[in-house]
Amino acid sequence: MPTGDLISQLLALFAVLGVGVLLRAAGRAGQTDAAVLHRLVIDVTTPALVITVLRRAGIGAGAWGAVAASAVALFACAVSGVAVARALGLPRAAQGAAGLVGSFSNTGFLGVPVVLALYGGAGGAAGTAILIDTIVTMVLLWTFGVALAARMGSGGAVDARSLLQLLRQPAVASIPIGLALHALPIPLPVWLERALDALGSATPTLVFLALGLSLDLRSLHGRVRPLAAFAAVKLLVSPAVALGAALALGLERTNAEVAVLQSAMPTSMVSVIVAARYGCDGQLAAGTAVVTTLGAVLSLPVVLEVVRRLLG
Repeated sequence: MPTGDLISQLLALFAVLGVGVLLRAAGRAGQTDAAVLHRLVIDVTTPALVITVLRRAGIGAGAWGAVAASAVALFACAVSGVAVARALGLPRAAQGAAGLVGSFSNTGFLGVPVVLALYGGAGGAAGTAILIDTIVTMVLLWTFGVALAARMGSGGAVDARSLLQLLRQPAVASIPIGLALHALPIPLPVWLERALDALGSATPTLVFLALGLSLDLRSLHGRVRPLAAFAAVKLLVSPAVALGAALALGLERTNAEVAVLQSAMPTSMVSVIVAARYGCDGQLAAGTAVVTTLGAVLSLPVVLEVVRRLLG
């Protein structure tokens, strides 16, 4: 697909986000409605999407290189986030929040639907995006991310419950199901296949609508300088490091693009929850999530164009 068409697809998704923002501003919907959509996406449509994608395309061998490139970007930006917060003279709790929100991307709730919209279900792009979300975001967030937040925050025990919570998520359970259906392969009844397709295809629209409904601009008040600095780490430094790692690893073009796009996604909403839970600066984390989500409207098309030119 030409770069211009990809950017048009991306901007169309952010137009849906704008609808959510307008609905919230008009008082027609709000955080409660966003929470319902979030739960629907996490427990229903995303698992259906994962099963559909993995059943048809599986995960290519080159996807592991993309995971490595994304992981390098994550660790580099965790260090960068803490360093920037320290340079700004922020307290330890804010430094921990900066490390989390500067590194962990919204790869599942946002990245996978974006990659699916841009590249479609055919080929290995969507499978690579799912693998990055599983390994780099979910596993590392509930291990490395929790440990970082607990160390930099005001407390909170790090135990096996974090990993258990991860394993109990429907989206995680859908991964082995999709891979098994691809490997065996197991035919599905037509009605079930169509139902999975319908649910999975609704994910991008519901995700961006829910994001628009949940954006709270009040979290930006009085913290423009640190928020701008952390947004630069998340939206610019992270994809740049991922691109450098992808080039160094000699990744195939599609895997390299997906690795960079996943690293360029705005801050993971779950990292905000982890920051607050373990005593880091939850308000600063929430503000960064808002700024990076809004900033991604401009940064993602630019990142996509730059990557296409460098890899083309």
